Amino acid sequence: MAGIVEKLQKMWNPPDDEYDEYYEDEATEPTADSREEQPSARRSFSSSSSNRVVNINHARAGAQVVVFKPNSFRDDTNSIADEINQGHTVVVNFEETNASEARYILAFLSGASYANHGEVRPIAAKTYIFTPAGVSLSGAEIRDDLAQNGVTF
Repeated sequence: MAGIVEKLQKMWNPPDDEYDEYYEDEATEPTADSREEQPSARRSFSSSSSNRVVNINHARAGAQVVVFKPNSFRDDTNSIADEINQGHTVVVNFEETNASEARYILAFLSGASYANHGEVRPIAAKTYIFTPAGVSLSGAEIRDDLAQNGVTF
């Protein structure tokens, strides 16, 4: 029992000799030998990091846009959410969906998109686009044109 107490005391109260005082070394000027060694210590980053470079233009080459027209919450919602979880851009058209069902589906899919750091935007009356993280939408003028023609969101 005394051995355990001693070990705990050593663990919580380390000996004072472990805390050496800090002494600054005097600044020394580099010698000719150390200047010659520096170029050999340098690495060429172009050769070692070239295999880690990803071309931005081809990073999302496999990006897909999937279009759905769900009839009811039960029928298509899980497959639409699966597409969102896979990082695909999803367009959902609610024109043929009951209004109350459309609200439930939109709320469910908005949650799936939010969980994946994506965005939800209306693109037309009863049509929404769900984009994954890193995909931005532009074209506010389309929304303005729709508003001028009587389509509101």
